[in-house]
Amino acid sequence: MPRHRSMAFGRVEGTITFIPTGAISKKVIDPTHIDICDDSQFITGDQPLEIVHKGYEVVGTVSGEEPHYPIYSFSGYPMDGQGTTDSHLSVPNIPDSTAAITTMMAKTNPSRPEVSVPNFIFELKDIPEMLHLKGKKHAESRPGNSAVAYNFGWDLLIKDLIALTDFTSQVDKRVKELKALHAKGGLRRKRTLFDESVSESNYHVFQSFTAWVDGTLTKKTRAVVWATCRWNPASPDIPSATDLVDLARRVVHGWDFSSSGLASVIWEATPWSWFSDYFLNVGDYLNATRNAVGATAGSGCVMYHVTTTETGKIQSTSPGFGAIGPKYVYETKSRVLATAGLTASLPFLSAKQMANLSSIAFNLGR
Repeated sequence: MPRHRSMAFGRVEGTITFIPTGAISKKVIDPTHIDICDDSQFITGDQPLEIVHKGYEVVGTVSGEEPHYPIYSFSGYPMDGQGTTDSHLSVPNIPDSTAAITTMMAKTNPSRPEVSVPNFIFELKDIPEMLHLKGKKHAESRPGNSAVAYNFGWDLLIKDLIALTDFTSQVDKRVKELKALHAKGGLRRKRTLFDESVSESNYHVFQSFTAWVDGTLTKKTRAVVWATCRWNPASPDIPSATDLVDLARRVVHGWDFSSSGLASVIWEATPWSWFSDYFLNVGDYLNATRNAVGATAGSGCVMYHVTTTETGKIQSTSPGFGAIGPKYVYETKSRVLATAGLTASLPFLSAKQMANLSSIAFNLGR
C-alpha cells in the first residue's frame, strides 16, 4: 500500500516599520524546513523509496535604516530575493539504474576473475610488436603519441603480471567469499558507483525595496550513487573445503568454461571492445552474468542521493543596512529496484578516455 508522509517545521519572522506612522509590517517564512517520504506500507523486502528534505540552514535577512531621513526600518527582515529553488544542477554521467546494478554485479560477482589468464595469454601475442614499436620510436626524430599503447598495452600487461603474482592471497580471499555465499542465505554486497559534484556562481540581487543588497549566489550539486544486491547459491548443498579451494583457484584466474564465461573472454579479446564499452555496458553485463561458482543475483537496489546547496554571499548593501546571506539545502533520496541488463549512453568522456581517442587520432594523422 503506498504511503505518503510529510513534516514541516521552523519559523523565521522579520519586520519593516514605516517610521512616520509607526506601522509595522511582518514577513514570515513558515515553515523553513519540509521533509517528505513516499514508500510502501505492509510490504516486506526491497521496495522503492522517495525522500525529500528541503529548507533553510540560514534565512537571508536584512536589518537597519537609512542614515539620513529614514522612512523604513528593517529588523531581521527575510529578504525578498532569497534566490533559492527546489532543483538540482545537471551532473553529467549519472548512471541509470540498469547500468548501475549491472556494474555493481560485475564488480561483486563471486565468479569474477582477478585476472583472466585466457585473455592474458591472448594478449602475449602483442608483446613482440609492442617491443618493436618502442624501439622504433626511440630511433625516430618525431615520436608518436603513445597513450593508447600505454593504457591498453604496457599498463594492462604490468597490472596483470602483478595480479598473477598474488595468486595465494587471491585464492584465500575467494575461499572466504565462497564460504560466506553458502552461509546465512547468501552474500549481500554494496558498492559506491558514482560520486561527482558540479557548481555555478552568479550575481544576485537579494533585496531592492528601500534597502539594496546584492552579491553572489553559489549553487553546488553533489550526486552519489550506490547499489546493493544479494548473491544466492544455486544449490543448498555446501561444497567441501577441498572443492571450495579448487573452485577458487579456477575462478580467480578466469578458467571459466561456462557459456557466460567464454562470452566474456571472447568479448575482452575482441579488437575495439574497449571502445564499445565507453558507450555500451556489454563488458559489465557479461561479467555480471558469469556463473562459474553456481551463484546468481536476482534484482538489486540502486540508491541516488543528490544534494544541492545554495549559498548567498553578500557583497554590498545600502548605507545603514546590514545583511546575512541565505543558505538553502535541497536534498533528494531515491531507491530503485533494478536488474542487470544491456544499456547504451553518450557519456562525457573522462580525461583518460579523451587521451586514448586523441592518441588514436594523432597516430592516424601521421
